[in-house]
Amino acid sequence: MKVVILGGGIAGLCMGIYLHQHDIEVCVNERQVFTVVGGHAFLMHHDGITVLNELANKSKLHLPGRPVHTFMLKDPDGALIMELPLEDWQCFKRTDLLACLNQLLPESHIKNNRVFSHFIYEDQKIVAAAFLNGELEFGDIFIGADGANSVVRKALFGEMKFESGRVKEVVGIIQHAELANLVQGKFTKFQQQDKGLSFGLIPTSGTEMVWFMQYDPLLGDIPDGITERSSDQYHELLHQLCVNLLKDFPVEVKTVLDHNDFHTSYIWNTRDFDLLPTFHFQNIVLIGDAAHVALPFTSAGTTNAMLDARVLSQCLLDYPDYDKAFSAYYQKRANSIKEHITMGRNLRDSFLNPVSSISIPLINR
Repeated sequence: MKVVILGGGIAGLCMGIYLHQHDIEVCVNERQVFTVVGGHAFLMHHDGITVLNELANKSKLHLPGRPVHTFMLKDPDGALIMELPLEDWQCFKRTDLLACLNQLLPESHIKNNRVFSHFIYEDQKIVAAAFLNGELEFGDIFIGADGANSVVRKALFGEMKFESGRVKEVVGIIQHAELANLVQGKFTKFQQQDKGLSFGLIPTSGTEMVWFMQYDPLLGDIPDGITERSSDQYHELLHQLCVNLLKDFPVEVKTVLDHNDFHTSYIWNTRDFDLLPTFHFQNIVLIGDAAHVALPFTSAGTTNAMLDARVLSQCLLDYPDYDKAFSAYYQKRANSIKEHITMGRNLRDSFLNPVSSISIPLINR
């Protein structure tokens, strides 16, 4: 059996590593060559960390996560609203995690510069994936791990009807040793108590922090038509937006904005879609954001992608018939995914209408 994985992000690499460790022939196809440059960060809880430990168990690699032991919720004046201990949470910089995963899979199993185009059929069965550079990869099973805008999913199920998350998020990363030292081990979030506006800060190293601003675009936004992320106008407007919306927030927030390079920041238009009725069609199956997209409030997107890889790889080992393996994979993952979609929407609604309650942006374990 040969498995062809379309997408070399975290989900695709985890899937490839699991299969390789069980002596299944695998080829991971990625649209670009990975370089350890830039990259933002995310939180991961116990389930995702367990997957990483399994993947790295027989290697001498040092996993790149940074422990986060406390969640601190503050108001815009800096007064503490709530402090919660966090058990087995870590912050990972995306590029650091990808670099680690790339080292766990032999280079010969990763094909770069391959942008998926379409599938090749023989006798009404898919036998190969075709790429825009003219190359083909033949296989027995094909796994779509190509993200929220999945071309593989579109080939299976057509255009997806996304639901607007009604919240936008600006993400950035800065170097500031003094401030990073003050927030080590802490996920600090400042949140307005009467409208949808918050600012979060998480250390990724002794000197570096990732930050985000979640906001209701009705409070202010970049004008329609200014969408080119590479333009100086876009980044200047982004800077002004953050300064204007966060003008009443404490000195830590102003320090971050003053030291941030807005050419490396961007706006994320949050969105999701309902649980799909299945994750597969014939010998193609979806994992990660290609299969399901949840709003960011649960901090579970990356962990869910990694759990998909673990569960699907085990199902392929347990069931020699791929259709049964895919059905078992869906049965094991669907309820959890549906819960996270619902939870993300509930947290979103609480964020936009915080008068009665303030949302805690972490999944409940």
